[in-house]
Amino acid sequence: MKSILTNWTGLIFLILSAVPGLAQSLVSGKVTDASSGKGLPGVSIVIKGRTVGTISDADGSYRLTLPTTEPITLVFSYVGYKAQEKAVASATELNVALEESALLADEIVVSASRVEESITKAAVTVEKLGPRQFQQSPAATPFDALQNIKGVDLLTQSLTFKSVNLRGFGANNNNRFVQLTDGMDNRSPGLGFGFGNVAGVPDLDIESIELIPGASSALYGPDALQGLMLTRTKSPFDYLGLSAQVKVGVNNVGKDGFGPKPYLDFSARYARQIGQRFAFKVSFQRLAGTDFIADDYSDRLTRARSNFFAVDADRGGIATGIGYVPNNDPNTNFEYDGLNIYGDDINAGGAFRFPADYRVPALAGKLVTRTGYTELDLVGNEGKVFNNRANVSLHYRITRDIEASVGWYYGNGNFIRTAGFREYFPDYQRHQVKAEVRGKDFFLRAYTTRQKAEGYNIGQTAAIINNAWKPLNQWAEDFATAFAANGGNIGQARTAADQGRFLPGSAGFDQVKDAVTNTLTNQNVPGLINIRGTRARDNSELRHYEGMYNFRSLFDIVELVVGASLRKYVINTAGTAVPLRADGSEYTIDEYGAYAQASKEFRIGSRVSLKPTVAVRYDKNEYFEGGFTPRASAVLSLGAHNFRGSWQSAFRNPSPGQLFAVPPAGRGGEVGGARVAAETAGLFSNPAYLENDVRDFVAGRLTEAQLRSRAYDPTRFTTEKIKTWEVGYKTLLFNKLYIDAFLYRSTYSDFIAAQNFYQPNNGQIADFSTNAFRSLQVNFNNYNEIFVNGWGLGADYAIGKGFTVAANYARQVGLITLRDAQGNVVKDRAGAEVVKRRMSNPEVSQLGRNFFISPENRYNLTLANPRLTPKLGFAVTYRWTDRMWVEQGTTAGDAWLPSWTSLDAQVSYKLPSLKSIVKVGGSNILNQYYSQGYGLAQIGGLYYVSLTFDQISR
Repeated sequence: MKSILTNWTGLIFLILSAVPGLAQSLVSGKVTDASSGKGLPGVSIVIKGRTVGTISDADGSYRLTLPTTEPITLVFSYVGYKAQEKAVASATELNVALEESALLADEIVVSASRVEESITKAAVTVEKLGPRQFQQSPAATPFDALQNIKGVDLLTQSLTFKSVNLRGFGANNNNRFVQLTDGMDNRSPGLGFGFGNVAGVPDLDIESIELIPGASSALYGPDALQGLMLTRTKSPFDYLGLSAQVKVGVNNVGKDGFGPKPYLDFSARYARQIGQRFAFKVSFQRLAGTDFIADDYSDRLTRARSNFFAVDADRGGIATGIGYVPNNDPNTNFEYDGLNIYGDDINAGGAFRFPADYRVPALAGKLVTRTGYTELDLVGNEGKVFNNRANVSLHYRITRDIEASVGWYYGNGNFIRTAGFREYFPDYQRHQVKAEVRGKDFFLRAYTTRQKAEGYNIGQTAAIINNAWKPLNQWAEDFATAFAANGGNIGQARTAADQGRFLPGSAGFDQVKDAVTNTLTNQNVPGLINIRGTRARDNSELRHYEGMYNFRSLFDIVELVVGASLRKYVINTAGTAVPLRADGSEYTIDEYGAYAQASKEFRIGSRVSLKPTVAVRYDKNEYFEGGFTPRASAVLSLGAHNFRGSWQSAFRNPSPGQLFAVPPAGRGGEVGGARVAAETAGLFSNPAYLENDVRDFVAGRLTEAQLRSRAYDPTRFTTEKIKTWEVGYKTLLFNKLYIDAFLYRSTYSDFIAAQNFYQPNNGQIADFSTNAFRSLQVNFNNYNEIFVNGWGLGADYAIGKGFTVAANYARQVGLITLRDAQGNVVKDRAGAEVVKRRMSNPEVSQLGRNFFISPENRYNLTLANPRLTPKLGFAVTYRWTDRMWVEQGTTAGDAWLPSWTSLDAQVSYKLPSLKSIVKVGGSNILNQYYSQGYGLAQIGGLYYVSLTFDQISR
């Protein structure tokens, strides 16, 4: 072994010592503003097609060692200026004057085809945010700036946790959208969705964010059905020195008895180059403040209520809208169920239905909810939120074109997320470690993701606290006695039944809450008989390996790119979210895939070109059959006009949770689609039925035989699939008007959704007539045909003198053809077949949830001038989002979420002598509170002042 190590060490040393020296020749000069002649600091100077580069000093001067005496091209780029390319061949002095440009249409992107190309010539829709957009955006963070991109919906879970949604089927935890950071999957290994900025990189280290709306599996593997986001961090060779930012702000303004609340956001980054080959960087960010609070206490709208839909009796009872009239006063409403109050849920253990022959006739058959607790009561942290992010990386240039690096990425914070319920994570932690070798035509990458994700179900916790004090049956009896004694007064009956109740902050409340939330869902709570805890664990791990090679230097006929990947999920939930194997071990999931892409540009004269591209990928998950995802696209360029078209397919493997999840014993909850999950939930011996089918059976619209024929089939579970075609157009006219338009149509099959199923307690169909059943959210492939049609248009116009106006609009419509378990088209209550109808239509929603949860229309308007004076800049953005039909979980509901608007603005001032920028801004500066999802926090104004010091002591 020793001789082998010695030989390998000697070989590596020989290779490195034989590498040609980097110091072949030197180019230096100064970069200036073409109009004023003043030097421009921070200009990026990069050798085209290679990793070598530098940045200009405070007076615009630069020095760059060329790796070869052969002719090369330098690319000079700077925020707000048109990039220039200059050819150099040897040591020389090269001065460059950059011209201001209000519009940048020469951005280079890599996400569309895994090779560098102009954004105007990308074959699919691509959006890019870089330093210019981050600097000008009123958004408090680069991640928040995504909300200004056409068609993007950010669903705010917490101050630091926002889910990106595109092209329909919006979700608080979007597992149809892939987020990559420096090539690493940002998603939770076990939960299957990205945590946004909770586990992102520090803002100061973000160089760019690229976004591809739509199917992207052909190059990036399964799960990228609705899009891909690629975040790239700054190279320590290009961005040197110390940068720091301090941001102070306030939110929750105007909330009686609560706001306003301050927050502090500090970040720092340091990068240094040592010699010609080695560089490193360190960055850190800390945010502390108060979250936006979910405090909507209005009576909850949910189809779980009797007679929820308004119906037309003359047309078979077809729904015409929502018929339930909320009553927000618990003193006059038997069934008061506050949206953000928990433990009072009518369909999750917070309500009691009196028998039809009850001793108090006025209560016979009545459903009565007990008193619940607010979210702040149950979280117990007064809304405080924190977030820590850090990364460290070492970089070594092996040759002029090959760079090796190793990096550590860390995220930590607390937040609330919404699935079918609200769940609090008090101390989420994630580590990612990556090793990579990258050259001009290839990369090899390996990384691992490890997380500590332990959180508790807020609603279940509330129900247990209530029952620990007084069981539901006893509470109902006390309510009935007081109700009869007080002449049918609901308020007095509640007060009497609640006498002695555990109050938030009391010793009894805290003792039960702490015991329950610190006990796993599959363990009994100490001191409580037959009560399981509410704490779920997902400390899962992901190991990923991949590589790519571009054969462009070997083939002249076509540019061929090939790649492959291998990943392994190592589940670690202690049986709380994913059941253990029969031998007590945790599950693992293996996936592998490979892809190839071929493209060729054909030029016809100097102004016309056609570039067709074909790609195909094969992926295999050990629990499913493998699948191919092809893509064909072409870009036709006629001078400044670029027309694109593409057809592509994609598929999604269920997340580990969707595959294996099981509810705690005796409780409702989520059930995965895998056979082992169904067996654990007893779905083979005791079948479950769709909520709507059960309601139809109880109402006499289905016979028992018909209901049994629609029982959930635990053996049918496969991958979710999509096919999409898209056409688009991009152009820059007269260097003043930039236009980007697209039109698409997507078709889903085997769509996976966690639908509400009812499982009879005693295995008898008759149980449904007596409400003796439990509610399960079962992940399954529905039989429906789903279509999403949409288009978007964005335009930027340079008015002059640095002023630009930008506008974008996006529209999407979700249509569905409903089919039953036998494949027959389902008819609505009026007897008409449901074929390609809007999923938000009441007569469609009446037949079951479809979870489109996306606004049909939204637009943004921006007026900006980053150089109003040499030091002063500003931007103002108006955002409008259409109302949307929301169907969410077991403890949220079904409701029309109102349309909302937000006015965002910022003013920035440069302090050149300090290499700093002062920025005063805010989002939703008019403080018009709105919610981006039913049951989510109400988002008000966020106001801040930031001071950024950039690249000090380069």
